[in-house]
Amino acid sequence: MWFLWKLFRRRPQAGSGEGISPVVAESIAALKAQAQPCLRLVPGGDGRSRLGGTPEMAGVWPRYEGRPLACVAQLDLAQIQAAGGPEWLPGDGRLLFFYELEHGSWGLDEKDAGSAVVIHEAGSPIAATEPSDLPDDAKSPAYPITFELTVSYPSDDRAEIDWNSLDTASADALEEVLVSLDPAAPAHQIGGYPSPVQSDGMEAECETVARRLGHGGGDPADWRLLLQFDTDLDAGMMWCDVGCLYFWIRERDARAGDFSKVWVILQSN
Repeated sequence: MWFLWKLFRRRPQAGSGEGISPVVAESIAALKAQAQPCLRLVPGGDGRSRLGGTPEMAGVWPRYEGRPLACVAQLDLAQIQAAGGPEWLPGDGRLLFFYELEHGSWGLDEKDAGSAVVIHEAGSPIAATEPSDLPDDAKSPAYPITFELTVSYPSDDRAEIDWNSLDTASADALEEVLVSLDPAAPAHQIGGYPSPVQSDGMEAECETVARRLGHGGGDPADWRLLLQFDTDLDAGMMWCDVGCLYFWIRERDARAGDFSKVWVILQSN
């Protein structure tokens, strides 16, 4: 288990949306028009895709500042594509996600480079040997997951909702609808819009750091949500204080099978 804290996350009850004002109805329609497909990661499956566990890889176990990273997920690409996942991902092999727990990277500075790693393994599944110095809190039993195709909606910041133009009743009604559109926790996700714990605009942050590292030159709009990894106590994982990891990749890199420039941002309450 990564942490032993208890998770309390309350979700207000969503109303039916009946009797809302025209301005609220217009805002809701505009929001839904921007919906993007995504995959949610939910419990189940045959274990080829899982959170935690020992990864199946033939390569060298990644390290950061001499310390071995924790393997936080292994996702089977064929299963992702079969579920309707993004076409910019490869169709075969596995994606292995590693993160350095001790460093506690927020992913907002180039010094964080290497504290999170994604590896594309295309060979036959072979269980890796855990490093002898892998800390106990970096180990977790495999937690099988499967994929469900659904839609994601932009946050109110991303959708540029003008809250100041709404009266109190309209703002309350719109907030109620937005809550009903929020994914249930834990919100693990591939593709689509992120569910920010703090601020949105992570694509711009990724591009800024990429430029500092010398492999910029693109546009924030080029970045895609490779994996949103929420706090999940059933899987034995919590990121800082009920936080979330966001793994980002440029679409052109994903299409080329190059996962060496993935960038990760941590947000927490």
